[in-house]
Amino acid sequence: MSALLARLALPRRPLVDVAVVFIALLAILLSGAAFLPIASGADEAAHYVYAAAVVRGQAGTLEPTLPARFSNMDVFAGCIAFHPDVTAACQGPLRISSTAEVLSQTNAGLYNPVFYLWTGLGTLVVPTEYGLYLSRVLAAVVTALFLAWGLSLLRRSSRSPLPALAATLFLTPMTLYVGMVLNPSAWEIATLFAATVAGFAVACGPSTTGWREAHSLLLAASCVLVVTRGLSPLFLAVTAVALLVVAGVERTRRLLTDHRAWILAGGVAAVTAFSVLWVLGHGTNYVGVEKPASLADGLTGISVFYSNYHEQVTQMYGNLGWLDLRSPNILSTSWVLLLGGALVFCFGLATRRARWAILIAFGSATLIPGVLSGLQWSGYGWQGRYTMPLVAALLVIAALAADAGPSTTPMDAGTRRVVGMLRWLLPTFLVMGVTITAVRTGHRYLAGDTSALTAAWQWTPPLAVPVLAVAFFGGLLVLTGTLVRRGSDLVERAPRSSVTAR
Repeated sequence: MSALLARLALPRRPLVDVAVVFIALLAILLSGAAFLPIASGADEAAHYVYAAAVVRGQAGTLEPTLPARFSNMDVFAGCIAFHPDVTAACQGPLRISSTAEVLSQTNAGLYNPVFYLWTGLGTLVVPTEYGLYLSRVLAAVVTALFLAWGLSLLRRSSRSPLPALAATLFLTPMTLYVGMVLNPSAWEIATLFAATVAGFAVACGPSTTGWREAHSLLLAASCVLVVTRGLSPLFLAVTAVALLVVAGVERTRRLLTDHRAWILAGGVAAVTAFSVLWVLGHGTNYVGVEKPASLADGLTGISVFYSNYHEQVTQMYGNLGWLDLRSPNILSTSWVLLLGGALVFCFGLATRRARWAILIAFGSATLIPGVLSGLQWSGYGWQGRYTMPLVAALLVIAALAADAGPSTTPMDAGTRRVVGMLRWLLPTFLVMGVTITAVRTGHRYLAGDTSALTAAWQWTPPLAVPVLAVAFFGGLLVLTGTLVRRGSDLVERAPRSSVTAR
């Protein structure tokens, strides 16, 4: 273990901090993974069928040949998708016992196979519909690892609690939900967040000569990120541009002569090449959307996307299931107001150069989804969770830039008062929003969405609901407490980064 920690440049004490956050996140994600019905996540049936296909040597095909119980996933999904008043009890009679090989279908069959190769191992252990639970666990472990490592490094590399508090704004019910079901968006959110935290530490942190923890995290997160989804390399590229703008010309020149930077660039470039070649070789599967017939139609599609942007905000915060389980509008509205307020506050504290970086990150999070949706899908088909990685990167860049300067050390009284207010406001909103959404989700699958809260439960998940609730809310409280806690060794003595020049 000591040798491994030395190779990762991860001291023992930070390892404990990472472990605490990892266990808390894993408790949240695994309790949800055990509770949520089979194929209850959007396109989860397609992801599971493709995972089963990849581990059986059938990557890159929309119609793999698999045992019939994998094809039966679509039937499981059909009984609850878009039927909010139908409980998960409808799935019981749909089970089959046939092991015959049949031609299956999956709209995820052209995606990069790495995520599915890992999660598909669950289908080898339990080669039925219920192997999905194991696949969810395998996906959640990776998601929790990168989220925990990124959150821990974020806290330990900050002078103030502001960056950790800002991070609570991307931990929306949707972010946690995709980490519970089988969906590659969870990895994309977690890894771009972690890569941004580590990238800021490498590009803008104190100058050192050895391989640091941030280098390890940046390399690992970036390599996993670029093979997660087709657009992931683009997301990493625009985030890297914003980080280099924060660093400035002189710091960027030093990075170009740093052998550690070349190791990072070489490793990420090799994996990115594989990812891009996969996309070019297999193309894009357009499902349920219309590809624009001309550039003019694509430009019209961009306006269509932004005319419905309020729906994107709802999805980013918490429209779960098959986009048929919305969080209350007051929560998504409050979230976007808090998000905007936090960004404006950070923008005001940042240097002139860092403000340009924040604007680049903001433009990426707001313009890339609309342009791609319009030009590729006529303004439809883009889901809010696709934007969340860019939102996470935006929050990290803005908060760390504000934390770094140019204000004097320590922060002035007015700034400290605002941070003090955010210290109770943002964690409270996190716990409240996640709790309300979790209760509504549980009620929907146990008793039906429109039934009374006191209605009798019609379905029982694999593990007892009280046990799952204790794990879920226990993990949520530990996670929130960790983000709020401000130890002097983690904050007050954190070195000032190099983002102080205007």
